Amino acid sequence: MDQKIKILVVDDEPDILETLEFSLGRRGFEIATAIDGLEGLEKAKQVPPDFMILDVMLPGCNGYEVSRMLKEWMDNDPEANSFPIMLLTARKVESRERERFISTWSRADACMYKPFELDEIINTIHELTRVNNH
Repeated sequence: MDQKIKILVVDDEPDILETLEFSLGRRGFEIATAIDGLEGLEKAKQVPPDFMILDVMLPGCNGYEVSRMLKEWMDNDPEANSFPIMLLTARKVESRERERFISTWSRADACMYKPFELDEIINTIHELTRVNNH
């Protein structure tokens, strides 16, 4: 892929936001950031990324809600560009059933727990953007 993959990172923790912005930027990705769910939602609709990394615990509107709203928008707006969403969370849920329910409800394409491995995130980005583009 000659064109840079555009990634929107949404996280309210400055350390994580800066780490991902710097690390992914050095790996050749084009990065945009947002610090809460509503800002992330607006940025994603205005300039759809190729991939979105979305923290779950956000002020205002949580990552599950933002993911679901964006997926519904992509389904209902013929002009909308579709892109994969990966949830990032430090919070483990009580059970596998609950985790499956939340993932299904949010319609996210992937979920990763903090602390994360950068290579794992990069592999997921490549895997899901490749699937999305074919």
